[in-house]
Amino acid sequence: MLREGARLVGDGWRLEGTTLAVTLEPCTMCAGAIVLARVARVVFGAWEPKTGAVGSLWDVVRDRRLTHRPEVCGGVREAECAALVTEFFAGHR
Repeated sequence: MLREGARLVGDGWRLEGTTLAVTLEPCTMCAGAIVLARVARVVFGAWEPKTGAVGSLWDVVRDRRLTHRPEVCGGVREAECAALVTEFFAGHR
């Protein structure tokens, strides 16, 4: 998704000035990709206490050693997003 977005609106790999909106808090690998792609803002609905990496379990994107730290807004329409995630996984088990 990030690669396609960078191809469409960026220079091929950077997404400076963009906002990424997702239903579930990004995991560690996704958080790393967000930092490397230089996404400006991450908005997500449901927190993920088991694997969340932008505030729950870890806070990869706010590590002071990084050269890019996106703004994070979590818990947006949290109950609705959590229900969507639960419904999705119920249909895949």
